[in-house]
Amino acid sequence: MGEQWMFYFDPNRCIGCDACSIACKQRHDRDATADDWRTVSHLKRGEYPDFEDVPISMSCMHCHDAPCEEVCPPDAILKRDEDGIVTVDRDRCIGCHYCAWACPYGAPTYGDDGLMSKCNMCLGEGPGGGHGQPPKQKAEDGGAKPSCVDNCVGEAIKAGPQSEVMDEASEAAARRFENGAYGSRVIVEPIAEDAEAAEAIRSGEDDRADAWLNG
Repeated sequence: MGEQWMFYFDPNRCIGCDACSIACKQRHDRDATADDWRTVSHLKRGEYPDFEDVPISMSCMHCHDAPCEEVCPPDAILKRDEDGIVTVDRDRCIGCHYCAWACPYGAPTYGDDGLMSKCNMCLGEGPGGGHGQPPKQKAEDGGAKPSCVDNCVGEAIKAGPQSEVMDEASEAAARRFENGAYGSRVIVEPIAEDAEAAEAIRSGEDDRADAWLNG
């Protein structure tokens, strides 16, 4: 089996601009009113005047245990051996929504045809475009960089083979991932202690050594 590809997210760099979700729709030629394959929600923390709104960008995380694959009656969902990316064969999908009930991230979406579509890490384009495609290649090897990564204004989203993504994460984020945070499905940086620390991280003025909340 090839190395698992996965996403990384730094909430301290995300500015909540929705460029990731817009770029995703443009890459896959999806209607503006269609459900987003990548969504930006907002985590509210504290009370006035110590209130903070933290934007969170989420999509299919291509889980190592892929609960959607386990519950799919027609076996339309496949976690690929070559790169770990979870794809859907829309020729087999029956639109039963079992995958939506099983997914911890709300990733599956359903169009007018009732069939499931979701993030395929830009392995292919269009609904179901990742099914049957060759192994995912890194951008430097001629592969397509996920559109959400390529268009993230704050460079808050990254994607790639697990070992490479882990190398770019902070020690705190890597440690939390290894300890099972988020089910070890995605690497997420801890939220900075305050708005000033987060702004320092966004501007590159902080080395992150003491910027994180514990686990």
